[in-house]
Amino acid sequence: MEGNHTEVVTFILLGFSERGEILLLLFVVFLVIFVFTLLGNTTILLLIVYNSQLHRPMYFFLGNLACLDMIYCTVITPRMLCSLIMKDKSISHTSCVLQMFLFAVLISSESVLLAIMAYDRYLAVCKPLRYPSIMTPRFCLQLVTAAYLSGLVQSLFHTCFTFKLSFCKSEIDYFFCDIPPLLQLSCTDTFVNEVVLFTFCGFNEGGSALVVIVSYVLIVSNILKIRSDKGRRKTTSTCVSHFLVFSLYYGSLFFIYLKPRSSGSVAIDRAASVVYTVAIPLLNPIIYSMRNTDIKSSFRKLLSRIIAEV
Repeated sequence: MEGNHTEVVTFILLGFSERGEILLLLFVVFLVIFVFTLLGNTTILLLIVYNSQLHRPMYFFLGNLACLDMIYCTVITPRMLCSLIMKDKSISHTSCVLQMFLFAVLISSESVLLAIMAYDRYLAVCKPLRYPSIMTPRFCLQLVTAAYLSGLVQSLFHTCFTFKLSFCKSEIDYFFCDIPPLLQLSCTDTFVNEVVLFTFCGFNEGGSALVVIVSYVLIVSNILKIRSDKGRRKTTSTCVSHFLVFSLYYGSLFFIYLKPRSSGSVAIDRAASVVYTVAIPLLNPIIYSMRNTDIKSSFRKLLSRIIAEV
């Protein structure tokens, strides 16, 4: 019967494979990725703060993206690394609630922020004369604040609806506390939760992805008008690399959150989750720094200054 169960106070994160050699390999790989993710995003953030020439809207948004990537990979990865090498894979009910809440805030905020960055690039490429008057410091701050507030509201709804459920199982066949695997543990009907998840994700992530797609379609159409082959190749190369990261990010999110709960395998879901929890925070600093002359120039100046002082 629905009410004939005990309240779950501790969850078990089953994580990945039970084979020891695979777990050790995954631990090393994810640890290296985590370290480079922190280093890469911290470097970008320091460069933006250090160099006054980077105090522009594009880099203001990029700095916020670096902060989000550092925080949300820190919310997920350390606990995942512990689960890979420790026999005790338990996580308390409170820790699970907190992890899911923070992750939902950060991932939802990042979705909106990526859309804002795409819109910023559209204005810079297609409306260069109007760009300074539109992207004022006040407007940039308002956009970023809106991104964080939307993430907070969405996370509050998901967390409240998810943990109002009764759980009759404690083993989460996943590497962190996320909404879809938690719904699978419920003894009660999760139809309302699935509607809330689909509605919010469809509106937030779907709307953000639409802004990204429209912005880059307009950017590409404008690029085709560029007479200089060199300028066209440079702009196209940058836009393609950005759009590939956007596609990986939104594609993996849609695969996890906008599909029926009963469809798909857990292994594939875990692999898709690794993309936006582990890979994307590492790719963002690489994509935005390797192809950005201002960032590379600032890095060389900072490195020269450090060497000179030593």
